[in-house]
Amino acid sequence: MSALSLILGLVAVAAPAVVWFLLLRRVRGGARRFTAALAAAALGALAFVPAALLEGLLMRWAGLDRHARAMDVATLVYAILVAAPIEQALKVAAVTPLVRTRKLAAPIDGILYASTAALGFVTAHNAVFLWGRALPSVDMVRVLMAVPGHVAFAAAWGYALGRDRRHRIGGRWFNATWLAATLFNGVYDHLVYARAPIAMLGALPILVAVGGIALSAAQDLLRRDQLPSDPRVRRLLSSIAPPSIGAVRAALRRTERPVTLTWIVFGALVTTGVLTAMLVGSVALGHYLGIDFAAVDRAEANTQAMVPLALIGGAALLAFPVAGYLVARASATRSVLEPAIAAALAIVGSLVLLGLAAPIAVVFAIAFAPIAFGLACAGAWMGMTR
Repeated sequence: MSALSLILGLVAVAAPAVVWFLLLRRVRGGARRFTAALAAAALGALAFVPAALLEGLLMRWAGLDRHARAMDVATLVYAILVAAPIEQALKVAAVTPLVRTRKLAAPIDGILYASTAALGFVTAHNAVFLWGRALPSVDMVRVLMAVPGHVAFAAAWGYALGRDRRHRIGGRWFNATWLAATLFNGVYDHLVYARAPIAMLGALPILVAVGGIALSAAQDLLRRDQLPSDPRVRRLLSSIAPPSIGAVRAALRRTERPVTLTWIVFGALVTTGVLTAMLVGSVALGHYLGIDFAAVDRAEANTQAMVPLALIGGAALLAFPVAGYLVARASATRSVLEPAIAAALAIVGSLVLLGLAAPIAVVFAIAFAPIAFGLACAGAWMGMTR
């Protein structure tokens, strides 16, 4: 391993952690909060050790290579159903001592310590991942892209932990957010670490969606926080955060009109129809422009594959706000609940069909699902009656 590779590896691994702790110094709460965050990072890094040992044992037993860069369904299933639950559970275990010793003095501490533990975990993972590799290479992009994803996924169940007045590890909301974080973290890691570089584009929608959720969650807990943060931090979160969780709940809340099953079914059919039409139209446009769709299947054609993937992915995403708008206008609804349920049904149906026809494509569909759902809700919000 050359000196240049070692230096670049150290920068790629350590830089996110340094930036994170520099930002934490702007959060009020004294040395106690900063020290607890350091402890969370250290415990998260230590949690990587049993995860690596256990996953290595399981991979050798199953004859799998997690970073094989191949379109292997078995590797995908392993990443989602085995590796992700183990890693997410150990991140929770890293936060448990802080919860037991009552270090969560304010609601925001749930997100703060969960995210910091995840940062320690992924930092240790990235150090092992880059060790012995020739740098610079695309692997530096992989590790830098992995960090915000892991931090944001942990923030999801950290939000549930901080919002609970007794800070219980468990319960309905904690379990639901933990399961969601585990599922998407498994898909995200598979796209970032185990696929060709072009697949990292598929991880961007997940990162955008979970990043927006994490910012909204932090903004919500800061309102409840009895230890106010630096006003500059509050202004930063307010300026970049998407609509608050309270605003989302209000948009999804039932109105005086009961939810109509007919409009939900009709909306799901409309969404599926618009999605199909958009995909067919994008393929027709691609053939007219001479775009080579077969480049997607050629592993060496990463650059050429970007154009057809962008065309098809853009058309698929565009279908959801259009369908949401049409359903909201047709149903004259005063909330986005019915179009949202319809979009969710259409997404689930698409995942089932893809699972039957092309199981490996499910990972990309899951990656785009949060953005598609959000776009459908945005389209419905623009079309609903006020």
